[in-house]
Amino acid sequence: MLSNEAKKRYQAFWDRTSYERCTMYIFRKIKEDVVMQGASLEDKWINLEKRTQEAQELYVNYKYYAEGFPTYNTNLGPGSMAACIGGDFELAPRTIWFDRNPIIKDWSEVPELKIYEDSEMWQIITGLTEMLCKASQGRYYTSMTDIGGPLDIIASLRGTEQLLYDLIDYPDDVKKVNQRIEELWKIMYNKLYAITSRYQNGMTSWMPIYCEKRYYPLQCDFCAMISPDMFLEFVRPNLAAQTEWLDHSIYHLDGMDALRHLDYILDIPTLDAIQWSAGAGKPALYDEYFFDLYNKISRSGKGLMLYYIPITELENVLKNISTKGLFITMLVEEEKEALEAIKIAESYGVK
Repeated sequence: MLSNEAKKRYQAFWDRTSYERCTMYIFRKIKEDVVMQGASLEDKWINLEKRTQEAQELYVNYKYYAEGFPTYNTNLGPGSMAACIGGDFELAPRTIWFDRNPIIKDWSEVPELKIYEDSEMWQIITGLTEMLCKASQGRYYTSMTDIGGPLDIIASLRGTEQLLYDLIDYPDDVKKVNQRIEELWKIMYNKLYAITSRYQNGMTSWMPIYCEKRYYPLQCDFCAMISPDMFLEFVRPNLAAQTEWLDHSIYHLDGMDALRHLDYILDIPTLDAIQWSAGAGKPALYDEYFFDLYNKISRSGKGLMLYYIPITELENVLKNISTKGLFITMLVEEEKEALEAIKIAESYGVK
């Protein structure tokens, strides 16, 4: 599915460098997606047969260029682990919510946190992952689902607002549960990796990045509401431990309020890269406003992932930031745009 040249460029990205040029995931829609049009919430999210049918029809609707490859996102909402360890879930048109019915009411009586393999969400996640892998027959990659970040998972189990108070009032209790969530996170990861690795060489996730070994996009969306000191105390230790445990890792830095923690994140030696998302209403990722940020990340020795750079902006981006360890995704309208994008990237090489 992936050429040796493409694999070299993915490995170069994980090695925080580049092979001949930056790594590029370029794709073009050649047919409209119709399989889930008008589907019920149950069919859209948790009907395993419908989801598998969608994967079979979806991957042929796109053509891929450069390091692009067909993949199906086993999307069951961000932080799905919460509903596998005692929490609840609620289907919605655009996502699945895991924070509507918090189960930690009192830190002196925390429910037993373990992976309940008979829970509905665990059965959905593992069942869908297995079915997708079997049905693929090497035609597309099945992603690992969005497990979530430890503190985000706790926020779903406790309630976001209440957890903010708890960081001050019950810090030791939060840390104790945080450590337990990290242990369960690794167990869940290993079980899902055991499924996908039986069917496909290498892996991917909700970020369409190929890796021959174990990687994951790490995150803490909750951190947008806390101070750098609190990030250092409650988030960074678990984050560093996860990067040491995985073969490769990328941090999902989401929103302008998360930038206050960037120095602590870049200081983690075993973290490979940053994926930056500015948020709604902010300058586009290709805006020159962010070029200093990108170069700071590069100078720290980390890679950088940027989603959806338009062909009209590609040259200006590559001219002004480092291409070393750079990963770009592009959705193009015509094949000639994909070929032009590759040519532009080759002209800037590795710098």
